[in-house]
Parts: sequence; C-alpha cells; structure tokens
Amino acid sequence: MRHASDNPLLDRMARGLLFPYLGLMHRLRWYGTENVPRTGPAVLAANHQSYYDPVLISFAAHRRVTFLGWDFFCKMPVLGTFMRLVGTIPVDLDAPEPGAIARMIRTLDQGGLCGIFPEGGRSADGLIAEPKPGVATLALRSGAPVVPVTVHGAHRAWPRGRALPVPAPISIYFGPPLHVEPWSGRRDEAYQEHRRQITYDIMLRIADGFARLGRPDLTHACRRKLTALSGRR
Repeated sequence: MRHASDNPLLDRMARGLLFPYLGLMHRLRWYGTENVPRTGPAVLAANHQSYYDPVLISFAAHRRVTFLGWDFFCKMPVLGTFMRLVGTIPVDLDAPEPGAIARMIRTLDQGGLCGIFPEGGRSADGLIAEPKPGVATLALRSGAPVVPVTVHGAHRAWPRGRALPVPAPISIYFGPPLHVEPWSGRRDEAYQEHRRQITYDIMLRIADGFARLGRPDLTHACRRKLTALSGRR
C-alpha cells in the first residue's frame, strides 16, 4: 500500500534517483506498510544495521520521516544539505542534547512521522544491540503509536568498517503499532522502570520482524540477546 508523500516533489526526485539503484544493487523489498499511518503522528523504531537505514526506511514508508542524525554528517557540504532537506535533526551522539528529543516531540505534535534507532549506533554483528530509552520517552511524552521496523540485509550490504556498500539483498518489515498511554505522573523510579519495559517490548517486536522476513533464527538469536541484556540490569 502506498502512502501519501509529505513532500511530493522531493519524494518523486528521490525515488527517481534511488529506485533503480536500490532495486538493482540491493533488490530492496518492504512489507507491512499498512501498519504505517497514512497521516498523523507515529514513531518508527528500527534496528540499526548500516548508514543506509534512514534512507531505506523513509523510502519504504513513503512519508517524510524525521530522524536524529549524527551532526558530523550534517555538517558535510553535500550530504549535510540533503539531510537537512529531508528534515534530519543533528545531534551530538557523544552528548545528546535534550532539545533534540523536544524537536522530535514537536514534529509528532504537528502530525509528523519520526524515526529513531533505539540502539543508537550501528550493530556490530547484525543482531540487535542494547537499546537506550529514548524511544520510550518519545512514546510516553507524545502518546504517538510506535511502529517497530525490522531492517534485514543492510548489515551485509554495508557493515561497519566498510567504506562503500556492496551488492546484497535488503528487506524491511513494518510491524503492528504499539500504543502507549502518555505518562502524566512524576518521573520517578516507577517511570524509569516503565520506560525500560516499554523499550525492551519494542525491541522484542523488532526482533520478531526477522521471522516475518523469513529468518526465524535471527528472531531467536535477538530474543536471547535481549533477554540476557534485560536480566543483566
């Protein structure tokens, strides 16, 4: 199912340039787009396998998706200009500013679509890494539904340590949205625990997406890893 684009001209230009490349180089396929709202706010929470991921997710969702982006890339002449055009919010990954989350929430309040990688950086092994609670913060403060997004194959196509991508198939699955009631109480220990539980629930849903993409072995591996990480805390 195709969704209405938030920026028709930019969308057509980007698709015209990217579709042949992604189709030939990576045989890009996506599934479950009926779970992405046609309009209104939502948070797309995805595993992070490569530098490709924001572009792949935006392309498949067929709506403008506002991501947090490493300020190092946002300062580059050509790439930085493109990132700003598509609404990327620059952030210092070593010291994220609270204002970055506030801008994401404003985007949601205005009916926009936000994308976030709960792991922060790219996975070293293609599996899910330990998540940070920013995704739960967005959900609890905005009340927007969270759509789990599973990216598979991008780790092989463009792994960490490789300067340029290589041909490899990539697929994306958008799972059913998770609805979280906004938090109106104090941000005490109960809030922190609730936020942690929501974060791991989202990550488990992302892990389940691998099975929907034909890789139940990766689902099992990610679930074991997340269970171990959760129990360690």
